[in-house]
Amino acid sequence: MPATEVLNGDAATTPVTVIEAKGHNTDPAAADIQRGITQAHAHLPEVNLGYVAAPAPSITDTARAQARTLNVGVIGVDSTDTAHVVEPARVTGAGEFSTTIDAVRLQATTHRLTDGSFPVNHPKNYLGYALALAADGDTDAVYADNVINAISGGRRGAILLGLVDDQPTGDSLTHLGAEVIRFARQQHGSVTAALAEFDTWTGKSTRFTELAPRWAQLARSVAVQYEPTRLIITALERLHDSGIRDASLADVALEATRINQPLAVEVFFTQNRREDVLTADGDINESMLTDPTVYKSGIHFQFKYQLYHLGILTTGGTDDKDDVLSDTWRLAQAIGLL
Repeated sequence: MPATEVLNGDAATTPVTVIEAKGHNTDPAAADIQRGITQAHAHLPEVNLGYVAAPAPSITDTARAQARTLNVGVIGVDSTDTAHVVEPARVTGAGEFSTTIDAVRLQATTHRLTDGSFPVNHPKNYLGYALALAADGDTDAVYADNVINAISGGRRGAILLGLVDDQPTGDSLTHLGAEVIRFARQQHGSVTAALAEFDTWTGKSTRFTELAPRWAQLARSVAVQYEPTRLIITALERLHDSGIRDASLADVALEATRINQPLAVEVFFTQNRREDVLTADGDINESMLTDPTVYKSGIHFQFKYQLYHLGILTTGGTDDKDDVLSDTWRLAQAIGLL
């Protein structure tokens, strides 16, 4: 849509949009536009812009008023080749804090980093879910028997990291997930044999880079494609370049907000404390970064442990809020420190 036909258009530079299309086989004026408005509005927690597209004769004054109230745009379809904006949409929904597509994408998935925690703290657990999905038998049973019992956490981690695509028809491997299967067959001969090897790793605290170096390298390649991983690495590289070798969580979070504030807010801070972290003007209230309770436990515990197991960070994470701010963040191979 043209910029002049979007309200509050500066709230997101590359908004994610949903369009609900409504029509009627015989009478264009009978299209159920009000249902389309309701459906478009229901998607706003996941996207930035919501529209309903319907035959122009079906767009009543009542429907337009409803759309305005719900911040939904209305597109009138005049023919098979032409349409026009009847009511502009307002950038809202998932883009409340978003000025970049990275944060919108992270917010738009129902499997994003949540207020609780990143789901698993060892790389084998999300690789293992891809293997279980490809194996013969029930995925949940195979996963529980060979990897860990926290099935939902492993599944969510695999989805977060782009190994598995969750569809209404069921989970399926992505191209990246398929590469995990090919690697497993190359290394072990079969998916079953790979899962048996994974089973021997259960409960071991040995760093993954030492326990299974080739698998750790594969997992690292997967992890660096994940936006939060790249954000943390970039923030630490910049901190190391400025002379900070052993950064704190507050240091990393602040530097991350300078790189990409919308994404950093999503990654580091709990939903219910963002009003404390953000000022009325949308800036970072730096004094709040010394409060350990503003941070998601997933970032300083599970996710930090993953980055340690992959050889990216020098130390693992902590789930003790008293130690969060003193816990060290340092790249194992910082470009600026070589």
